[in-house]
Amino acid sequence: MDPLESHSQKKVLVVEDERIIAINICATLKQYGYDTEYLSDGIQVLEKIEKAPFDLILMDIMLGGEIDGIEVARIIKKKKDIPVIYLTAYSDESTLDRAKTTEPAGYLIKPFNSRDLYVSVEMAIYKSQIQRQLKEVQQRLYEAQKWETIGLVAAGISHEVNNPLTSIMNFSDLISREASKSENIQLMGYAKKIFDESERIAKIIKNLVNYSEATTNQITIVNVPMLLNDTRSFLHQYFLKEGIQCEIESETVPVIHCQPQKLKQVILNLLQDARSRLLSETDLEVRKIKVNIRSPETSGDKNIVVSIQDSGRGQTNPRMGSAETLDITKSILMELGGKMTRIQEDTKGCWEISLPINKPLEKEI
Repeated sequence: MDPLESHSQKKVLVVEDERIIAINICATLKQYGYDTEYLSDGIQVLEKIEKAPFDLILMDIMLGGEIDGIEVARIIKKKKDIPVIYLTAYSDESTLDRAKTTEPAGYLIKPFNSRDLYVSVEMAIYKSQIQRQLKEVQQRLYEAQKWETIGLVAAGISHEVNNPLTSIMNFSDLISREASKSENIQLMGYAKKIFDESERIAKIIKNLVNYSEATTNQITIVNVPMLLNDTRSFLHQYFLKEGIQCEIESETVPVIHCQPQKLKQVILNLLQDARSRLLSETDLEVRKIKVNIRSPETSGDKNIVVSIQDSGRGQTNPRMGSAETLDITKSILMELGGKMTRIQEDTKGCWEISLPINKPLEKEI
């Protein structure tokens, strides 16, 4: 392979105050396909990197001028993500200790041959590229996790706020009707203001949920026990304050392919329903939610089954906070290829959801 093609003209800046050595290094690197420049003064180097991009800097430690190579490298590290290899004829401990603080990509002790130069340059640039790619992947992962968190928070806000918000709007409507009977214009204005602001809050919450879901709709591999633990962690502060124990028991189950944010929404809604049942009974000795994850095989089909049971007693009917929330939860599960059923065990209520393990077929275009 042509070196020019393999390196795509990577740019190397040689910083060396002995002109003959600098020219020789540049000539050697050009033979291997690199684009090179050389400078001899540290201040010039700092000015140069602001104007032109470089993939690597070969830095002589003992530069003439106002600042030495180590100081130049220290300043570069603060400003630019450019790897530096030190060139030095000195290997005393104090110099190396100073140099190490700048975290260089390597050292070349003079005199060195062309092969050592090539290998050092090649490895330093390759390592820098890998580290840069890793940072980009980590940043993308952070962004994805950030939007998942926003979606989860938005879902929690939606569930917690929508019910009392609906009550506020209903009461404002009642106030408005009573005020109209007595022709109290001022009170009617206050009631309308309450209703309008409540509607505004509802729209903000809805937009936040919709926006966060739109950014996290990619199908990916999901570890269901881990996802359940993450969702429980979101509700931990509420459970702790309200004296609710939430235990998760899990068999070793396969991963599934789905949209993780949508599955989190389902789990969050069901946990919130169990929490509502428990809080509706003030004389319970133990407030407990038990989550069980298993992978039974029925009729040759493979599924993961998640059951969410609470220790409530009298409230035997499903209580999702509203019929709308129940419908939304069922609809999301249908999108994921799953289903949801209500199981009655004595006086205890239990939601059970079933999710397919097999990877969904690609849609035909």
